Amino acid sequence: MNINIGIETKGWHRMKKVVVYGMNILSKMLYYDSLGNENFEIACFAVDADHMRGRSQMLGLPLVCMDEIQVLYPPDKYDMVALFDGYDCIRDREKKYLDAKNKGYTLRNYISSKADAPPNISMGDNNIVIGQSHIGIEGVMGNNNLIRQNVYLGHGFKLGDNNVITAGCSIGGDCEFKNNCYIGLGSTIVNNTRIEEETLVGAGCVVIRNTEPYSKNVGNPGRIIAYHKEEGMVMSVHE
Repeated sequence: MNINIGIETKGWHRMKKVVVYGMNILSKMLYYDSLGNENFEIACFAVDADHMRGRSQMLGLPLVCMDEIQVLYPPDKYDMVALFDGYDCIRDREKKYLDAKNKGYTLRNYISSKADAPPNISMGDNNIVIGQSHIGIEGVMGNNNLIRQNVYLGHGFKLGDNNVITAGCSIGGDCEFKNNCYIGLGSTIVNNTRIEEETLVGAGCVVIRNTEPYSKNVGNPGRIIAYHKEEGMVMSVHE
């Protein structure tokens, strides 16, 4: 895990404009959330060829095929964020992230100005915090994590790589998340809990103990209903 200070500070130079890789509701949320942020100006949106479908614009900005992005918006002049929610397949988020890095782009972090966050968060790259979330002090993020609106993330957290914490979750202090975890809407995780590799926590679940790798957890208190190491996560989780 490569760690650096993730919140950009104002300097004498203007930061590069940003290419947003992804055309989805999250991309639109990021666009509106970042309006007026002089350190995060979106230049265009980029998508894979099979999602172009004859379109050339999104929200009044250019929509560009990823096959052409390095020519039209070269990485020496533009940064990038890869923005995918992982709902269909959490493992695809990591692939998209690596696709962007392999094209030579610097992947930016974005912490919403509406978020309650400490001034210096230790983090890698491509971490996105959208909207009015609370990020606790003395925490560490790896790479490619997504935190959506109205999340409470307690102090001393350790967030690995490629995790998604969806809207309205409450997470106590000193919790540790491994990699590729998906935390469903409105879930609660108590203090000092370890969320193991590729854990799925269903919506509204209350996690009171450490999870197991590749497990699907639902209910109050949370319980394991299945494992998905071979096939990956399936989001249709029911009690």
